[in-house]
Amino acid sequence: MVEVTIELTARDAFQGRNSARLAFTANQFECEIVLASGAWVANAKNVMEVMRLSARAGTHIRIQATGPDEAAALVTIAALLRGEALPKSL
Repeated sequence: MVEVTIELTARDAFQGRNSARLAFTANQFECEIVLASGAWVANAKNVMEVMRLSARAGTHIRIQATGPDEAAALVTIAALLRGEALPKSL
């Protein structure tokens, strides 16, 4: 298992299209990916759970990944939540 806590910088990261993009991207990985904000926890592969987090810029999000491609998943999801470009390997 790998884990990192980041500060959310992407504006509207968990709203509509961005939640769908995050869930779609998470589904490209074999590992399990969990997002946590305070007491809220979401499966990153489930768009409705991701939207329910509704975190705003400045919120700290913990990303946990467990499985064969966990490191790549962690880097990619963190990049999305920071509003950065995705790694070219995707």
